[in-house]
Amino acid sequence: MISGAKILRFLLFMSSLLLAGCFFKSDTKPDLHVLQGDVFGSYYIIKYRGDLDPARFQIELDSFFSEFNNEFSTYQKNSIISEFNRSRANSPMKVSIRFIEMLKLAQKFHTDSNGAFDPTLGPVIKLWGFGGGEKKQSPDQKTLSKAMDQVGFQFVQWDEKALTVWKTRDLLQLDINAFAPGWVGDLIGAVLISKGIKHFMVDLSGEILFRGTKEEKVPWVAGIEKPTLKRAESVQIAFQMHDQAISTSGNYRQFFDDHGVKRSHIIDPRTGKPVKHSISSASVIAKTAAEADAWSTTMMVLGTEGIALSEKNGIKVLLLNATKPNLFDEIVSPSMKRFIEAHRL
Repeated sequence: MISGAKILRFLLFMSSLLLAGCFFKSDTKPDLHVLQGDVFGSYYIIKYRGDLDPARFQIELDSFFSEFNNEFSTYQKNSIISEFNRSRANSPMKVSIRFIEMLKLAQKFHTDSNGAFDPTLGPVIKLWGFGGGEKKQSPDQKTLSKAMDQVGFQFVQWDEKALTVWKTRDLLQLDINAFAPGWVGDLIGAVLISKGIKHFMVDLSGEILFRGTKEEKVPWVAGIEKPTLKRAESVQIAFQMHDQAISTSGNYRQFFDDHGVKRSHIIDPRTGKPVKHSISSASVIAKTAAEADAWSTTMMVLGTEGIALSEKNGIKVLLLNATKPNLFDEIVSPSMKRFIEAHRL
């Protein structure tokens, strides 16, 4: 499910398992339980310390992943979100409390970003040949304008008490890939906490939630990869992580050349066109993985103009701006600067 809509930049530190953008130490101790596998078209890695039987928890995870796909996978034709996407305008449909929770999260990210984050942008992304689009190309303005008429989270409506949702534009579609991995990480983290687990790391497709410590008095360690074409080539910066989440988005591996013009897969919901700035990656630290996930995409849309907005919303940001091949300037928000000074390795 979770692929195509967004490039995530993480890697594992001192391990042969490569992720994209951020890394964490992979060596384990006897009391550190590890669960990992494939999910949503990507991977998951969960590490925790505590008295929780891994085999039983694995069964719970498999059931949760299946239920989540049945509700939110746009790749499953019979999922709830796919049914919503096929529905006609002003036709309410019954949904779960979790579906409403998803809508409220999406609304928050859309509002807090002043519209720079919009989970209804999928059809426009496909027009440019990304996110499952047939061919990478620049659409003509008439075709683009027609698609943009169906985009806008404001056209999604719901009644929380009645547990119903509807849309006011026939062709509007929802795709939550830009924050679903992080949100799933938060949901799994909440389950671990409910079971008395205080020290864990949950990594869903590169969106990583950290709680507690890896070992007694030994923190988790994360880092940001340099945005180069070759995965896991080198690390830009590394630091300790405690009770935060981290995510990185970038435009340095998904793009196409349009008669000498680089067209990024990062599409601005406000214009329907690829961003033009030279920011190669945006790394975000937030309280929750869903926030980090959504805001890393948002900051790739906004670039440096989003620094003040991120500060207002309590989001720490590090932008890597491409100045020369394999050379990047760090653009750091004030709160991220303070964090790095206190936690850099």
